[in-house]
Amino acid sequence: MNRSLSLTAKLAVLLALAVVFGATLIALSTRTQRRDHSDAYFTGDSDNSKKVHETFAVTSGGELILDSDLGDVEITGSDASELTLDVSMDGSKKEIDKFSVDFSQDANTVRVTGRSEKRSFRIFDNNSLQVRYEIHLPKNFNLHLETAGGNIVLAGVEGSLQGETSGGDLDLSDLSGTVTMRTSGGNVTLRNTRGDMTAETSGGNIRGENVSGSTHVETSGGNITFRETDGKLYATTSGGDIRVSLTDNKGIDVSTSGGSITLTLPKTISANVEAETTGGDVTCDFSFAGHLHDGSLNGTINGGGNLIKAETSGGDIVINETD
Repeated sequence: MNRSLSLTAKLAVLLALAVVFGATLIALSTRTQRRDHSDAYFTGDSDNSKKVHETFAVTSGGELILDSDLGDVEITGSDASELTLDVSMDGSKKEIDKFSVDFSQDANTVRVTGRSEKRSFRIFDNNSLQVRYEIHLPKNFNLHLETAGGNIVLAGVEGSLQGETSGGDLDLSDLSGTVTMRTSGGNVTLRNTRGDMTAETSGGNIRGENVSGSTHVETSGGNITFRETDGKLYATTSGGDIRVSLTDNKGIDVSTSGGSITLTLPKTISANVEAETTGGDVTCDFSFAGHLHDGSLNGTINGGGNLIKAETSGGDIVINETD
């Protein structure tokens, strides 16, 4: 009898150990897997913050590919021959632990990936995690950027520059090359840019100053304002005014479904003009040859030249002359 009880006790202990061991394996298997950044420098000012620093040896003409589920991105070009990456995370310890940053280098291409742990049931999730990427790299560098929630700031970079954010502003300054940037919910600012520029937003204003080259901008819900612009311009908005001051006419195509249009150009320009509004008047300071009648102007300025096309369904069109 005692031997039977002893055997039973031993079996019970073994069973309990097996259950504990199995539960431990399950817990470990469900944890977020992270790459071991042996060369990275990590700091944590407190349980509510974490910083990552890494440096990559690169040369001009390289490429940065950044893809993050969250975060602001700020990139600055310089004469340095390296790429420095600083990532800061602020939020609860739980949120920080559920966000991973991985990076790798293949020849002259650097990849940075930020991922948050996915959960199927998020109705009561109150995620206040803030992530910021601050990057310095050679000024001649190609960019491919994607963030699902943050601003993108670029300064002093030239090359093929592509970027997209689902919820932030675009601040683009001192850029040259081919630039294609999109945001689903923010304002766009262009300053001191040269080259082929494309910028689109689904819910914000677009502003440009000292922009040279072919420029294509679109917004579904804001105003468009450009100053000291020299280059071919295409600008369209579904819900705002357009005000453009140009230093030359290299081709202008502007349209709005819900606002007025004001164009200011030097008196020396030459142009063919097609301007039409269904909800206002058209006025032109320039002497022109052609017809102006019932909200429509078709004619030429100084003998004709590149086309100036302006259309609105809900406002006036004014074409101003300046010295």
